[in-house]
Amino acid sequence: MRFPAITKIGLTRRGLHTSSIARVPLLITPKEYQDLPKRTTLPLDVSWHMPNSTRSAVAEYLSGPRIPNAKRFDLDEVAELDLDKNPLSLTHMLPKPKRFVEECRKLGIRNDDHVVLYDTIGIFSSPRALYTFKAFGHENVSVLDGGLPRYIEEGYEVETGDVKPTLKESQYKLPQNWKEDWVRSYEQIVSNSEKPTTDPTSEIVLDHRPLPRFTGEAPEPRPGLSSGHIPNSLPLPFPQYLNAANDKIPYSSYKSIEELKQVFEKALGGEENLKQYIEEQRGIVLSCGSGMTAAIGWLANELLREHSGKALKTALYDESWTGYALRKESKIVKGNA
Repeated sequence: MRFPAITKIGLTRRGLHTSSIARVPLLITPKEYQDLPKRTTLPLDVSWHMPNSTRSAVAEYLSGPRIPNAKRFDLDEVAELDLDKNPLSLTHMLPKPKRFVEECRKLGIRNDDHVVLYDTIGIFSSPRALYTFKAFGHENVSVLDGGLPRYIEEGYEVETGDVKPTLKESQYKLPQNWKEDWVRSYEQIVSNSEKPTTDPTSEIVLDHRPLPRFTGEAPEPRPGLSSGHIPNSLPLPFPQYLNAANDKIPYSSYKSIEELKQVFEKALGGEENLKQYIEEQRGIVLSCGSGMTAAIGWLANELLREHSGKALKTALYDESWTGYALRKESKIVKGNA
């Protein structure tokens, strides 16, 4: 995939210069990361693993290998815990603005820093972190395509052992454009599910879980949780956006722009439907198991926007399937859409 250059007003050559008037790309390669100015660039490990995984993102970060000077931004720790907003005590729910600011200050992040997000799979949890930073108005933020495995595979320096402490907290201030309309609640999802997808006032819900969990043929990784899907939702398993890791390439990464466009076309019923939904800015709600991999679809759509200036109008169902299926009153559909 070709990535747009990071541009700066008055800058005549392509360069990875970061400032308050810079535009940074959504995805960068390890080589492009290396070219960034170290003084204004901050790498963040945002790794997360499924609840049925034996891996520990925190332990792996603390022991290394990790990108030199990387801090740890824990999506479960930096989360909404207020029972009024998160009555089911779900993990990695989008936090209150104040909590986001507190964490940025603790990590020494400044408002004009270029934050580079990576995970230890390639592309898995880093898009969710990008969604979080963008939702709170931090524009100078990118995802490292291929994550730490690609960084290591391409031979760049890593560090292990003790993590260097943050020497000084920052004075991070919340940007003014906090995007509350990027989130959908349970009540909104239920109301919307009562409308058929042919109703032009409805929002189309794209479910990013594996297809057997969507149809109800396979169990959920969370014990006791029913599989199946929200009425009138459509399946779009998140691996469709990605080049999968294999024996030769130990990391996942995003497919090309044209391939991403085709993924959305297939999920939404064809090229004409995608074009119509973009032109009409019909709402598309992205869901998954817990709000993590839906953000892979969110970033895929934002890559279309970055490339052509045109994209779907999206929001995330933050609770996703876990929040929906935990409620006894929820209608659960089994079988194909």
